Amino acid sequence: MRALVVVLLLASSVAHADTVTVGLFAPTAPFPSTSARVELATRLGEHVGKALGQTGSGKVFARGGDFAAAVRKGEVSVALVDAAYLAVAGGNYAVIAAAVRGGDTTSSWQLVARGTDKLAGLKGKRVLVPGIGGREADFVLNALLAGEVPKDFFAKIETAPDTVSALAALGLGKADAAVVPAGVELPSGASVVAKLPSLSGPVLVTYASITAQQRQTLAAAMGTFKGDATVAAFKPGDADAVKQIARRFVVPVKRGPLAVPAIRLLVGDLVEGRKLAIERTPVTAFAAKPR
Repeated sequence: MRALVVVLLLASSVAHADTVTVGLFAPTAPFPSTSARVELATRLGEHVGKALGQTGSGKVFARGGDFAAAVRKGEVSVALVDAAYLAVAGGNYAVIAAAVRGGDTTSSWQLVARGTDKLAGLKGKRVLVPGIGGREADFVLNALLAGEVPKDFFAKIETAPDTVSALAALGLGKADAAVVPAGVELPSGASVVAKLPSLSGPVLVTYASITAQQRQTLAAAMGTFKGDATVAAFKPGDADAVKQIARRFVVPVKRGPLAVPAIRLLVGDLVEGRKLAIERTPVTAFAAKPR
């Protein structure tokens, strides 16, 4: 009986070692539907598994907390994750590739709204943004708007499950505006209020259970991956894409211009209008006094 238990445990261990789960948590990536996310995760899992000589599967996460818990438990070894999420959450990971959308690994963002095409018209309004796992207000006000509007400009900055959900809510009148990546279909009556900077899209990362050799193998294998319109392919990437976003969360304090006069002093300027004289000392002051 004891021998049977040992055999079962060994078999379970081998099966676990031969299986790799690829997580997908990319709420800002504009997948057209949940099924499109699942299909991409499945194809990604199969591609990664084949590269590592294992059985690969994909798993989609709707919430950052669930994804983080799966990573902590070791249930996810490889993941396609929003760079903005990683900029907030941090963690022990290694970036091996960056997702390509529209021919580039970065995407510009935009502020879209109904009822106005001016930023001033959104003062005191509700704005939606895809949830990145926290600090969404800083993401909108600092990382994207660069501190150009005060913190109380919008009545509230709320989160949506993903980009498509944010646009759907805007179309139904449940929000006044939305901050989403560019290149997406806007709901009827919505228009672009402001074009915002470009940020890195999702990146492919590995966690502690993936060895350095396996990371190199995966990095090379991702060059042949063929996806969909949202994640068409992968290019080599590193953690710098995440660091750039993290730096944008803090806007430098703006100070007024500092005028520094050019200093050029001339001797004539220093003595002009002044009377200079050397006081004469009597010669007798230098004579030796008799003892």
